[in-house]
Formats: sequence, C-alpha cells, structure tokens
Amino acid sequence: MKKIFSTIAFLLAITMYGQDQNYVKTTVYKHPASTPLENPTAQQAAVEINYLDGLGRPLQRRSYRQSGTGTDLVTHFAYDAFGMQTKEYLPYPSQSASLAYDSNALAEVQGYYGTPPPSSGVEATGNPYRETLYENSHLNRVLKQAAPGNPWAMGSGHEIKMGYDTNTAADGVKNYTATAVWNGSTKIYDVSLSSANYAAGQLYKNITKNENWTSGTDNTTEEFSDKEGQLVLKRTYDAGQRHDTYYVYDQFGNLSYVFPPLADNPLAQLEDLCYQYKYDHRNRLVEKKLPGRQWQFMAYDKMDRLVATGPTTSPFDGSGTGAMFTKYDVFGRVAYTGWLQNAGTRSSIQTTVDSYASQWEIRSPQMVDNISIGYSNKAYPTATNGLSVLTINWYDDYSYPEAPDTFGTVEGQTVFYNNGTEKPKGLPTGTWTRALQEPSYAKRELTATLYDIKARPISVITTNYLGGYTITDSKLDFSGRPEYTVTRHRMGDDGAEVSIREDFTYDLQDRPLSHTHKIGDLPTELLSLNSYDKLGKLVSRKTGGNDLTGGTFYQKVDYSYNIRGWLKGINSIENFATDDAGSDLFAFAIRYNDLNGSYDPTLKALYNGNICETRWISKSDSRERSYSYSYDALDRLRKASYFKEHAYTKSYDETMDYDKNGNIQNMVRFGDLDYAGFAIQIDELKYEYIHNRLNKVTDHSLHPAGFKDGANMGSEYDYDANGNMISDGNKRIGSVTYNHMDLPIEISFTTGEKINYLYDALGTKLKKTVVRTTGNTVTDYLSGFQYIDEKLDFFPTAEGYVKCFPATESRPARYSYAFNLKDHLGNIRLSYGMDWEKGGLVILEENHYYPFGLKHEKYNSDKYEYVADHKDDTPYPVGIEPIGPQQRRSYQYKYQGQERQDELGLNWDSFKWRNYDFALGRFMSVDPLAESYSYQSPYNFAENRVVDGNELEGLEWAPTGDKQESFEDRLNRGMLTGAANRLADYADFAVTVVTDPGTALKQTGAAIGNSVGATIGLIQDPVGAFNGTKQAMETKMNSTPDPVDGMGQFMGSLLTDMVTAEAIGAGFARLFSVGSKTSVAESTVTNNSVAVSKPVNGNSKASTKAQHLYEIYETSNSNVVKTGVSGGKVSKAGKSYRATSQVNKLNKAAGTKKYDSRIVKKVPEGEGARKKILDAEKKNADKNRETLDPAIHKTP
Repeated sequence: MKKIFSTIAFLLAITMYGQDQNYVKTTVYKHPASTPLENPTAQQAAVEINYLDGLGRPLQRRSYRQSGTGTDLVTHFAYDAFGMQTKEYLPYPSQSASLAYDSNALAEVQGYYGTPPPSSGVEATGNPYRETLYENSHLNRVLKQAAPGNPWAMGSGHEIKMGYDTNTAADGVKNYTATAVWNGSTKIYDVSLSSANYAAGQLYKNITKNENWTSGTDNTTEEFSDKEGQLVLKRTYDAGQRHDTYYVYDQFGNLSYVFPPLADNPLAQLEDLCYQYKYDHRNRLVEKKLPGRQWQFMAYDKMDRLVATGPTTSPFDGSGTGAMFTKYDVFGRVAYTGWLQNAGTRSSIQTTVDSYASQWEIRSPQMVDNISIGYSNKAYPTATNGLSVLTINWYDDYSYPEAPDTFGTVEGQTVFYNNGTEKPKGLPTGTWTRALQEPSYAKRELTATLYDIKARPISVITTNYLGGYTITDSKLDFSGRPEYTVTRHRMGDDGAEVSIREDFTYDLQDRPLSHTHKIGDLPTELLSLNSYDKLGKLVSRKTGGNDLTGGTFYQKVDYSYNIRGWLKGINSIENFATDDAGSDLFAFAIRYNDLNGSYDPTLKALYNGNICETRWISKSDSRERSYSYSYDALDRLRKASYFKEHAYTKSYDETMDYDKNGNIQNMVRFGDLDYAGFAIQIDELKYEYIHNRLNKVTDHSLHPAGFKDGANMGSEYDYDANGNMISDGNKRIGSVTYNHMDLPIEISFTTGEKINYLYDALGTKLKKTVVRTTGNTVTDYLSGFQYIDEKLDFFPTAEGYVKCFPATESRPARYSYAFNLKDHLGNIRLSYGMDWEKGGLVILEENHYYPFGLKHEKYNSDKYEYVADHKDDTPYPVGIEPIGPQQRRSYQYKYQGQERQDELGLNWDSFKWRNYDFALGRFMSVDPLAESYSYQSPYNFAENRVVDGNELEGLEWAPTGDKQESFEDRLNRGMLTGAANRLADYADFAVTVVTDPGTALKQTGAAIGNSVGATIGLIQDPVGAFNGTKQAMETKMNSTPDPVDGMGQFMGSLLTDMVTAEAIGAGFARLFSVGSKTSVAESTVTNNSVAVSKPVNGNSKASTKAQHLYEIYETSNSNVVKTGVSGGKVSKAGKSYRATSQVNKLNKAAGTKKYDSRIVKKVPEGEGARKKILDAEKKNADKNRETLDPAIHKTP
C-alpha cells in the first residue's frame, strides 16, 4: 500500500516554481530512495504540480515530462466572475520540462489547438474546452454542456441541454400506489397496486436533450421525481411516441414495482412484463420477480447478510430444486458456498436460519460433503444430506488443505508471507472451485496466491481439475508494474509442460511500450511496440517478428482520433496502397459528424457518439466497402446500408424495427452476393412474441442463407421457469438443460446428436463435447489453453494466438504465431501469420459482419490454416495451406472476440453468461443484470446499440473504450466539484472577514487550533490518521454514483482545506491586507503509507453557520439508530445532505432501503450556532439512548 506524507510550508517568497502561486506537488517514486529527491528525473519519479489560487481552486496542472516528446503536459483552469469553472480546457504539451507556472497558459492552449503541429494528428479547433452554462440564479443549475471542438461549441446547437420544471396535466404521469400489508403466515409484506394520475405541480421534472436534438421530443429524456427525491418516471421518445419506465414505491419508501415501456397496462401485466419486489419486517428484500422468470427468494442471517437464494436447479445436471447458500467467516468474508437440495420454502429457510446461534464459521480441519474445507460447519446450513460445497475461500495464512508448504523466492523476489514468522493477515491466500461433474465427484480447481513484502501478488498457482497446473510468476518493479511474467502450464498430471515468458517495457510516462513473447527456448516474438503522440494517445503499434527493436515487423497499425478522443481510423483507407510501403493488410475508418467525403447523400451527421458510417478495406482485393447507419431516437440501430467502391449496392443491407421494449419485430437482410448490379434478399423475418419471449419466426424470403427457417409451428420456442430457451424448432433443438447459473449443460438435437458442457462453480467453461453420429469431439478450456481431443491446439496472446503442434515420437513440439486485426468493437476482421516456407504474410481468415453479427458470405472468404505435415528435415516444418470452404478452422473467436459455436448448426456466440443467436439478434436467456436495464427487454443484445458499443460478457452494453471517460478525467471532475463544494462552506467566513473582523479572528484561532491538534495527532498516530482519512474517502466514494468522481470530490475538498488552512491560519494577515504569502503543499508518495493533516471545516465549534440536527431511523419501526449534526446543505425536500449520504451507505450495505433520515431541529446562522446544535444533539441522544446503534453511530 502506498503512503502519502504531506506537509504545508508557509513562505514569504517562492522562487522555485511559481513566483507567487500556491501549489501542491506530488512525487511518486519509481525506484527506491532513502531520502526525498529534490529534483527527480522522469526515470526516477512521476512528478505533478497543481497550482492553486487563494481560494484553493486549481489554476494549472503540470505533469512533469508526461507529453509524448518529454516536455510537461499542462492543463489550464479558468473561472468566471462568480467563481464557476465554466470552461474545462484540454491539456497541451508545453515547450519545456520545468514544472514552472506558465502565465501564458491560456494563449498556449488556444495556440496549440488553433494551429496544431502538422505531425500531431490533432484536429484544429478554436474551442479546446468543455463549456458549461449555468442558470443565472443561486441554484447554479446546469443548462447546457458543450464538448470540445467547433461542432459541439456553445451555441452550435449540439450541446447537451437541461431543463427544470414541474409536471403538468399534459404530461399525464400515472400515480401508481403500492400498499404493503404484513402477512403473518409468510412473514413478508404483500403488496397491492392501485392507479391514479398526478395532479399538476406535484413532481419535479428534469429534462435532458442530447447532442442530436434539433426540435420536438425525440432525443429527449424526462425524469419525474417526487418530493422525497424518488424517481417516479423516466420517459424517452421515439418519433414522438412516449417510452415510459415507471418506478413504484410502498409507504416505507421501498421500490415495489418497475414497469417497462411495453407494460402499458401494468395492473394486468405484472407477472409477464413487470419487476416485482417484496420485503420483510426488517426492510430486507426477500422476494422478487423479473419479467420472464419465476419468483426468486432471499434469506438473511441475524447480521442481515444474504445466506440463501433460490429456487435453483442442480449445479450438476439441472434436475431438482434447491437453494444456493453462502457462509461467512468471523470478519464477514465469504468462507464457502454451495447448493442445498430440497432446501424448502423461503419462509421455512428463514425460520431455520433465525434459529441458528452461530452466524459464521471459524478455521477448523472439518470435512463437509466429503471435502476437507478447512472451516467449521456451524452456521446455516449444517445438513449432511443433499449439501454440495461449490467454492471455498481462504484468508490470512497457508494452513488450508493442499496449501503451498514451501516459500522461497519468485523470480528473485522473496515470498515475504511465509506462513511462519510472517502471515498474510487480511489477504486472500487460496480458493477451491468445484468442477461441476457428478455430485459424487469432488474434482476442483485449487488456486494459491503468494505475495511479496508489499503484499503484491507475485505468484498464482492453479491446479486444474485434471491434475495439471497453470503457474504464473511475476517480476514486479518498485511501483508494482510487471517487468516480466513466466507462465508454466500442463494439461494433466503427466505430459509436456509449456513455458512462456512475457516481457514488458514502459516509456517515461509509464505507458506500455513493448510486449514480447517467448515459448521455451524458441526465439522471442515481438507482440507489440507502441508509440504515442504528445498528448499520450496511442498512434501506432508494430506487431510480429523477431526484431525486438521494431526495425522490422509484420504489421504497423496506425490510429487516429477526433478532437473528442473518439477513434476515427485504423490505418488509412485513402493511402492504403502506399502507407508502410503498401504492406498494410487492413484499414478501417469511422465517421461521426463529419460527412466530408461521404458517398451516401442520405447520411446524417451524429454528435452524441453514435457512428454514422464505417468503411473498410483489406489486402485480399483492395476494394473499399462501407456501411451507413441510421438510428431511431433511442439510439437503436434501424438500418445499415452497404456500399462498395463508393456505390450503394444494397448487397449486405440489414434493416430492423422494434417494439417499445426493444424486441426486434422485423428484420430484412440482403446477402450472398457482392455485386453492384443485383442484390439478393436472404432474410425477411417476422418475429412473434408472448410478452418478451420469442415464440415464432417466419422468413418470408424463403432463401437458405442467413436465418434458417426450419419450422412452421404455432410455437417454435419453449422456455423454462427461469426464462431460458429450452427448445428451438428452427434449429432442430429438442431440449436444452441448464444449471443453477442458467448456463446450458446439454443441448440435444432431434437428430440424436448433442453438445455437452462442463463448467466450474464460478461459471467458467471447462469442457465442450460434441456428440455426432460419426464420433465425438472434445474441447478442453484450461486457463486459456485450448485442447482438442486432449491435444493442445492453441493458446491466446495479447495480439492473437499461438497455433500448437504437440511433440510426437519423431519431432519436438512446434508453435506458430497468428495475429488478429480488429475493428473498434473488437470484432476480429482478419487473422494473419508468417509463412516461412513460402515467404511473406498470409491472411489466414477474413471476416466481415452485419451489425448484429452474422458473417458476410461470398467475398474474401478464402481460409488458410497452419499445418504440420511437412518433412522433418525441411527448414520450415510448419506451413500454411488453404482449407476448403466447408472446413472449419479450430480458432473460432470472431464477433466481439467471442467463441462462435457452429457445431451441429447451433450457431451461437458464447458470451460468458449467456449465448447469443447472431442470426436473430437476441440472447436465449434472461439478462442476469436485467434489473439495471429495466427499460428494455431482458433478451436484447447490446441494447440494440451494436455499432458504438460492446456487449460485456452477456451482461450489459458499454461504449467502446475511446468514448469511456478516463479515470483521470473522472477524478479531475470530482476534484473540481469537491473544491467548489468546500469553497461554498468557506464563503460565510469570507463575508465575516469583511462584516465582523472580530468573529473572523475567533474563527481563525479555532482553525489554527484544529490544525495544530491534527498535526500533533499525525505525529503521534500516523496510522490512525491514515485510517480516518481512508474511511472518510471510502464513505464519499460509496455515496457517489461514480466512485472515482467521489474520490475526486474528497481529494478536491482536502486540497482546498490544506490551502485554506494557510489562508485563515498563518495567512490571515494576507486577508486583512497586512502582506502576501504563498503556501506550498508537498506530497511524497513512497511505498509505505498515507498521512494527511486534518482539514479545517465548517463544523468547528466556532462556526456561526446555520446548523441542523438530524436523525437516522429504521423505516420499519421508526427506531432512531443515530443522531447527528451538520452545518451543510439541506435539499429542497428538507433532507440533510450529510444524513442522506450516510443513509445511502447504510442502505447499500443492507441491500435494501432499511433506513431513512429526518431533520428534527434547525439553528439559524449566528453567534454560538454550533454550540446550540451540539447541546440539542446531546439531549436528543439521551432521549433515544435505548435504540441508538453504536456501530451505525460511527458512520461518517
């Protein structure tokens, strides 16, 4: 763990960096240093300096030698006359590397972006900043937000616009009321539902119009909230039609129902389209029903921890019913989990759990389920019959079964925690994960983790269920980056070992520079050699070959971006024949709002990150192809129009429309012929649903390509109680059996053939067996190493994969590298390798896709494969040969990098948690995270946003990486917010200085006293100071929607306190025009700990701010569990912001809305305000002494 030692110096004159500027300087060392270095080089440390004004606001940030050319990277900050940061400037590379304050920063940033250097690749703009327009009132509400770049500038019409209002009668907002009534027999609250309309003016209405908005309601989102701040309705529009998602709460404030847009009559559609929730007397969520799934239950122990969920099928064969259980250790960490057959109803389980005296397990040499688990068996459940252990976690030592018993060195690094003199307290040390074979089998994957003196993992040892292993050892540098890793792998308890070493280097800015790969004693292969522009963006990557300096290489891939950092190009289509001496194999281009050069006259510019056009070209035929895209107002793709050689040919068009939940209603595809004069319609699909479940698909095109319409029945798809598809008449799938994680374990076809899957208890696929009438094919998946019929076939690399040819009696093992070229979504467009026998690169396979993932056919479809049938005495025993069009390459990772399962005509893409039918554009199971995306069908793929984002593991859509806000940007935004909020706390003091200097002096004295006390505390108890700061920061992170933003707010507040402490303490003379001073805060990050001086804040006893007393209480019985005071803000709804933050954290920990808050007393601004509220708090605490919870009272 890192430690930050902070000091604050008050100097009469500063000449080192800024002549008269406050600053905070942070140094993060990259190499050991016994004493702080006065002027470390970029090789020795990463140095950053933040200049602050007299109010603690950032003025300029300089990152030492962090530009691509080794100069400082500078960010300029500016404020309007009201102290608001209305413009957030982009960083620019300075002309020097001095850390000195640049008084001409504004001119520098405008000059750099106004006329960027020709080689920079930066788009010219007179608008190198994000701009915010605030409401002209004390509320300071945001009205517009404009992004960098001329097309998005304030006044361009392409800003994000906000509006604030109350509901009107025309809004027609339904007032759904959920009434919870206690059911003594089931021990839960039953909920009834009624409906009315909200009267005008009863709801807050927040309106957001995205960057594509021009007029009307399309591209608009409206959120209606009640007076408690609860979201009641989220409304979007498409073609003026409302898409409403309602949220309904009971009288205790618990979310009871969610009605998606398709539920236009929710009182009659609860069971099939709506989300339903029920709670017990402790406000714990105990039952829920998601659309398409049966009711699920939850049971809790006396500490309100989830201990049982159900009903679930068997993890082993999908039969029967039972419940999943979780047991904890004494520290609340998960000890082990499992499945209990015939566990009973929720009520009976909860009654049983309540009867247990033991709430946790302790370390003990115990046997459970015939497995030595290393824990006791005293908490629920303790059954001996029908109980199956699935996972075990060990912590704190290596005394668990089959743990490592020797501790030496790992790549020259001492294993510090050796289970003898030093034990890894608080660290996870081992896991046991069951392979879900027969219940009587207890084969497992056992993983142990070893640590160095800094508690960093340096060795991960995994023993697989076949008796083999994968061991990864890491050599870490001082700052924790891997210098190299060594991986050793073997399939079973015998056989050959594969040894792989990967080396990593970094540039002065700590960005990945090179990555090499070496198998055994074979020559080292260059996987990647990166280069970056002055602003730190990746601009090129060299791959392949044995020249590790990058002098020669297989491919050089270039990247270009627009002013917003969005990816524009991968290599150059325009210069495809000449760039890199004409050696490029693939190029790809993206359009957003810039239509210059487009050949589609109907193309519409898009400003919100949606892509309006993609273009590509490959070496196979050097012909440019493209897709133009159109969307509805909900950003769902409506049509992809195919162009070839700048002409619209329609050859691979894809068109679709949706219902209100995003279920595809119709889809039309063309394909099977890439010819300008004629287009063939291969699909004209009509989808029929029962609610969200697909019931029937009819292809009116009657063409055999694309979707295979293999049935014409009233119902072509069946589902189990959990919403998983269990039969598919069109694919001749007679039955599908799922396990407890809704993963298929057997797919049986009506032909008698089938596919079987084996997983571990965490859902990782271990084996696939394809049972054909002609014989079986077995694929094993072992830590990335993929075997076919027990022979190692390939394993992945960061840039592709290695094709393997295991050793035989007559020859050693052989390996050949294959590299992948991907588009912006991670779709593997082209794989290539070096044919050493014939000389030159060979395209192994090329794939291009319809937007929803079906592969284009009939162009650039030649396939090649590595073969090892050459004579042993030739110099190149491995060659590349063509394979037939119907032959299958073993490497099947394609669309979005997922494995394409085409065996037996299955044609699914295997995401981790669900399987995707790319011909239909739908998943076959309910989304495990459906509750987070209740505005759409739980079967949708990527929210139907298949051009500008990815489907993550079958769980959720996420924008491509270039559009995701960076950690640094999120942190910086939070720091600015935190600084602004803290400055608001100090505003009263500034007024008091002018109006009442005497009181100001008293406050100054109190502030100095607090600062001195904190300094003494820091010296006496640095660990306690760190823990307190850490806890406060975690609280802020947990109470902020974006935890990184929350971290930034905490840090911004803290930095403001540090500078303001000087202003109202040692620098008070400056405020009274006695003189001028500068404060310097120096932070040195070493490899040990963090200690920060206690901030001065508005809660000191000397404060004259208005104060309020609040209570936090249990919503089920109104018992007061905490009282508190605050001088902070109060919301419109009359809630204390401080109390609300604490309630949010408590409810998050409880998993339900168990707590709420109220203000019980207010003290107006004035002398002694803080003392008065503290006296009131003492009386209130005495009054509620019997119900106060000491543990909760410590919540900051």
